[in-house]
Amino acid sequence: MISLFKRSKNGVLWIFPILLVLGLIFLIINGSHELQVMRRLAQKRGVLILVNQELNRGNEEMYRQITRLKQDPIYLEEIARKEFGLVKPDEIIFFLDEGQKKEAPLNANGTQFTERRP
Repeated sequence: MISLFKRSKNGVLWIFPILLVLGLIFLIINGSHELQVMRRLAQKRGVLILVNQELNRGNEEMYRQITRLKQDPIYLEEIARKEFGLVKPDEIIFFLDEGQKKEAPLNANGTQFTERRP
């Protein structure tokens, strides 16, 4: 009985190194693929960090603009004029057609006025 116990113990001891070697071979084969996946994930992480930083800058700019709109009436008036075309009751608005060519008026000789330089 004692000799059978020793044999089974030695047999079990040889199975573990074999399983260990097979496991290492499996990890080496699959590990190269996992390293590629890990590199791709690291690149994606870097891109996401940059996008997140850009979004944070945009959020900070919007927060500053909201604060300014709440606290600065002159800025609020400027935005209302630009975006909504609002005017004060006593203002006169002139619409100029930018597409037409503007010429200087003619003087008495029939020629255009020119700028005098000293």
